[in-house]
Amino acid sequence: MIPRLEICFPLVHQRLFVWGKPFEPSEDEYLLNHSRSCIMLALQAAGLPAEAKVGVMVYNCHTVMNAVEQAGFKPVFLDVNENLTLDIVDLRRKAYNLSAIVVTHLFGILNDVERIKDEFPNLVIIEDCAHAYGIGNIFGDFATFSIGQGKLPSIGDGGILKVLNVKYNATVKSLYCSLPGYTKIQKTKLFISICAKSLMHSRYIYGWLTFYLKKIRKIPSGREVIIQKKMCDGISAIFAKEKENVIRLIELRKKNAQCLISSLPEGVDTYLLGTNAFMLVLLCDNPKKIQTYYRNKGMDTDTHFAHSLQWAKEFEYSSGSCPNAEKLRDRILVLPTYYNKC
Repeated sequence: MIPRLEICFPLVHQRLFVWGKPFEPSEDEYLLNHSRSCIMLALQAAGLPAEAKVGVMVYNCHTVMNAVEQAGFKPVFLDVNENLTLDIVDLRRKAYNLSAIVVTHLFGILNDVERIKDEFPNLVIIEDCAHAYGIGNIFGDFATFSIGQGKLPSIGDGGILKVLNVKYNATVKSLYCSLPGYTKIQKTKLFISICAKSLMHSRYIYGWLTFYLKKIRKIPSGREVIIQKKMCDGISAIFAKEKENVIRLIELRKKNAQCLISSLPEGVDTYLLGTNAFMLVLLCDNPKKIQTYYRNKGMDTDTHFAHSLQWAKEFEYSSGSCPNAEKLRDRILVLPTYYNKC
């Protein structure tokens, strides 16, 4: 079975992890262990008042919610539209109470950040590009990217913070320099962990073991402790090699996505595809039926962030405050675009 997420650690990456030369970032780029660490660092550097409120799209990963809270602020949940972008109308209702906003480009589907910036000039804007590596223009004060396993490019635990507003650069640099790096023991443990996850997501093991283990696991808690670190130099070395390969990977995903689109089954109401074709998003009234269809074809699908509302409730989300997201959550399936199954 083809896993929904591309998680692999080929021999060439293993060699680079051990012997490769680390990536050299530009002056406005900072390499951390996760994208969540990048969001947290951006918020810490933004000079927000104590216990400020930060807007977060409710259909999202729990790591974003944690990053806001552990930076010392309170997440305020914002609704999404049918195209999985931020609901501007909902933002207008809640913006008076906000000091900053994390705008997540879900599945590479771009928000109109330039419009948000023009309409809400007093908000500090962090663009969460964990699904959107390879996008063009960035308009926020900060942008964060992920190169974790399952992302694009799929490398290992790693995040990149880009500072677009120069007035924050000195503070970010000071905070970043105080962060620890990986010890040799931690680097070894990371290597083993990535190898293990890669093995569990190989097409053959995934189909007869990992897939079924995932089905019986409990709903994970939304709360977790974020430990900020500088990026492991082994991950940085892989990124230095793979960075130039991203354009080719995106074009391949676009081609595969079009192949999938040409053969969508009955019951799919519509589909969404981001700029970088990170995943193909299907909207359907009977997701279980569509899941069965694709699993019979040897492809895993899932509801991706299916537990987002449960997670949000752990951060004081009130049911009914984001009605679009509540309706959409149970209609979403995502298909992998990294592998051509047509």
